[in-house]
Amino acid sequence: MQNHLKPLYIRVKIEQVGVNKVLVDGGAAVNLMPQFMLKKLGIFDTDVKPHNMVLSNYEGKIGHTLGVIQVDLTVRSITRPTMFMVVPMKANYNLLLGREWIHGIGAVPSTMHQRVSIWRADGIVENIEADQSYFMRKVNQVDKENFDRNLGNISPCSPAEDAYSRNKNALYFMILHPNGFQWDREIMGDFEKEKSTETRPLGWNEDVDYF
Repeated sequence: MQNHLKPLYIRVKIEQVGVNKVLVDGGAAVNLMPQFMLKKLGIFDTDVKPHNMVLSNYEGKIGHTLGVIQVDLTVRSITRPTMFMVVPMKANYNLLLGREWIHGIGAVPSTMHQRVSIWRADGIVENIEADQSYFMRKVNQVDKENFDRNLGNISPCSPAEDAYSRNKNALYFMILHPNGFQWDREIMGDFEKEKSTETRPLGWNEDVDYF
């Protein structure tokens, strides 16, 4: 995914508890905290205060909240008391920081550059780089269950014509060996494939152009 299409996630601390996957969203007026985060932050439901505010989404539909909670939110070296509206929902973020926090702290978020810039009181600008770990997939073992999900959109290697001499009677295909993807081919009309039972690197067959 290109940077300017990615949501802007950062890492923060609440009461010395690290929180990742925090969405900075300039389109939201308030800060949101999904209900499941209360327990993770050591906050009881009784600590949530009732309020008379209502939420409306982009469709104009009204949603209810469980109340509000104020916590000390730390981003890099800046700590600010921040109020969150607690919502009973499953979200693709752990916290959402809206304009209440963005304007209150004087931050300039950029999804294009994937960072948040904050001007401190002493005139120094702190640049908080986006947390990209959410978009990185770790693939330690490839099997039938996770092949398509994890590797289906990854370009495996160079084109087949870069490894083999051209042969219009050949059928080119790709095989996933334990040490990675490798091109192989079958000459049409032959009943035996031009490959060994062992894993062989490119360039071992007799009809390959050596580099």
